[in-house]
Amino acid sequence: MSAAGGAGRGRAERVAAIRGALAAGRAREALDAALALARVDARNPEVLALAARAHLALGEHAQAAALATRALAAGDHPEPRHLRADALRALGRTDEAVADLERARALAPDAPSVQDALGTALAAILEEAGRFDEARAALAPIVARHAKSGAALPAKTAYEHAKLLSHAGDQHAAVAAIDAAIPATAAGSTPFLMLLFLRAKALDRAGDHAAAWESAARAQASRKVAFDPAAFVRANDAAIAWWTRERVAALGDSGLADATAVFVAGMPRSGTTLVDQIVAAHPSGAGVGELDELERFAADEDAAIAAGRAPTDAKALARVARRYLDGVRALAPRAARIANKALGNARIAPHLARLFPATRTVHIERDPRDVAVSCFLGAFNAGRYPWTTRPEWCALAWRESRRMMAHWRTVLATPASPPTILEVRYERLARDGAPEMRRIVEFLGLEWDAGVERFHEMRRTVRTLSYDQVSRPLYTGSIGRWRRFEAALAGVEWPAYDADAE
Repeated sequence: MSAAGGAGRGRAERVAAIRGALAAGRAREALDAALALARVDARNPEVLALAARAHLALGEHAQAAALATRALAAGDHPEPRHLRADALRALGRTDEAVADLERARALAPDAPSVQDALGTALAAILEEAGRFDEARAALAPIVARHAKSGAALPAKTAYEHAKLLSHAGDQHAAVAAIDAAIPATAAGSTPFLMLLFLRAKALDRAGDHAAAWESAARAQASRKVAFDPAAFVRANDAAIAWWTRERVAALGDSGLADATAVFVAGMPRSGTTLVDQIVAAHPSGAGVGELDELERFAADEDAAIAAGRAPTDAKALARVARRYLDGVRALAPRAARIANKALGNARIAPHLARLFPATRTVHIERDPRDVAVSCFLGAFNAGRYPWTTRPEWCALAWRESRRMMAHWRTVLATPASPPTILEVRYERLARDGAPEMRRIVEFLGLEWDAGVERFHEMRRTVRTLSYDQVSRPLYTGSIGRWRRFEAALAGVEWPAYDADAE
């Protein structure tokens, strides 16, 4: 065999291994292998596309977009177009994502399966952006073609079709479309879960709350999640015991006076996305969604502390902080305040304070019963948030989140500086509107701008379960939602909550 032939075969075997790792869910392994291969085959579009796909699987959307762009420089092809569109979609850059998918469709006019995948992806982006008529137009040829042939819709297409039917108010047709697709999915698989959770949402909208809860319960039971409440509490006890006011002062911080990075903290489904959208609606504000880069840094720090090693020093902290700021400014170069609403922010507050001593955090709370209902009926990552799968675990996690935030307010406060954490109640924000928005904006050091009240008019894709709620004006219909499911919540010990507390 020639040297060139051997090298080609070796590359093919490595590519096959990368694809296998991606298929098995080992995204970090796939990324490391793809990047290693890219170093010796830097212009190979297939390798670059695989690296982009691995970044996407890890939630590293900016990196995925950059690598997909490099792959496209080597040759225009539907796959990197699709990959870049997925990354841009996650970054909220809807129009650019739509343009990539339209171009990808034009590149593969005679490939029905490719057209189905691209049309479904296009419909998903448009639906998330509230552009429902355009989404229906993108999906209609696919639905019509399958109906004519008698073939069942693929699970992803059925999911998008059902979402659009639900938006149009035809909940029974949405449920029928879901029920037709579920038998072809494996219990516990992502398509199975997504379809069942959407079924619960449609039934809830139709007023059949018992059936909605049953659909969600069927989905949650298929996940077979393990969670140890006592270990969860012990971990928080240890964090509280370690992070004392004296230790925070002794450790110091990065020394950066930059106030650009701000954070939104709160339980899932508490209104964190609404706060993010409010910040992004300000002329000097922006939101970057749920970036988990700092959560990974904090996890490494916590592991070092647990092993008895010293936390990162000021010089190294400054490097981490500047790298983060460079990344978010690349996403929002004109913004003076850039919000990150990662769900782990409530736990990593001392790390954020060390990295960004001038930062501000908006902490939003919502009735724990409403939070539990929304979590149980939603498709959260059960690996990271196992407590979302049972109401009693949600109640515990809510109580623990409040306890942690109360501790951070105490240990991070200094007599010489104003408070760094603002408390907001979801119910008051939904009822009062502008006065609460003004509190948030001014707390972040920005002048009030009335355009913030039109946050729902932003042409911005919001990647969250509540994306269809923040695309409309403030409303109070979700306050007290738990009463629809009161029987299912009976017997749970709920934390005390006062929506009107200061």
